[in-house]
Amino acid sequence: MHNPPSSTKMPRLHRDAQRIQPFTQLATLASQMGEVVFLPSGDRSIRQTDSLRMMNSNLNSLAIIATFLAGVQIQAISFSFDKNATSLQTTCNALFFGGLFVDVLSGTIAIAGAIQLQRTCTLLQQRESSLRNLTGALKNMPKERECDGLALVHHLRFLEMVIFPLLHNPRLWNELSSPLKQSADLLEDIMRELQLNNALPTGTIAYPLSDYRHTTNRLAKYVFRTGLGFTASLAVPFLILGGICCFTAGAVCLVVSSQPAQVWITSLAVVGGTVLFLIALLAFTMNLHLHAISLPFEDV
Repeated sequence: MHNPPSSTKMPRLHRDAQRIQPFTQLATLASQMGEVVFLPSGDRSIRQTDSLRMMNSNLNSLAIIATFLAGVQIQAISFSFDKNATSLQTTCNALFFGGLFVDVLSGTIAIAGAIQLQRTCTLLQQRESSLRNLTGALKNMPKERECDGLALVHHLRFLEMVIFPLLHNPRLWNELSSPLKQSADLLEDIMRELQLNNALPTGTIAYPLSDYRHTTNRLAKYVFRTGLGFTASLAVPFLILGGICCFTAGAVCLVVSSQPAQVWITSLAVVGGTVLFLIALLAFTMNLHLHAISLPFEDV
């Protein structure tokens, strides 16, 4: 009578099949990483690549605005730089030159930030493409392995989303480097076991996994450059607003110091009227009121 092989002499394939439990192990890793990257509601972190791409586009637009304002400031300085006889004329030049420096700096910061965000967008797109290629390889799983396939798909989606908090908080990379490596190694073990059992076609995981590891490492390497892009997106609008205020105040000083009363009164009326008109139009369009807007989803 033929005796069944003992567990110590079972083929490696079956030992791997027993050893690897996709749903349990992947869920445990996802839970560990989720506890680290969990962010409270109300945070301003991006949650998808399109948001980062929009931030990059906004910085490019702000760079154009800053360049335009710098050109206007230079034209204004050409009329006043040699006039410093009175304190009003000196104030005018100080405002024009200060506004010029602010505009040049804001344009430079915007361009530098946009370049860094563009690099990050490209890496994120490559990383997402590799994860989706792995997800696509799981579409035709055998019925008996559907639960494993769903666990893999869920974990791949989790890996796609978990990267965004790390971009905002570089400290998290140190805490998640080991879990991310364990996750990739476990994914590779599970998928190779599925290939050996003919549940996955051969040659479908090597390149996507390699791309995933490479792009994740590059995102970690450039995380401080990405932070420059985030900082620029926050700082540049205020710098441009400061440049506009400097130009407006300098122009008012120039008009008051060099033009008759009728001219500067008309200029002040135009500036003030434009501001009031915009405020009134905004209030009418948005139907603004004193009560705060209630959010439909408070925990998102």
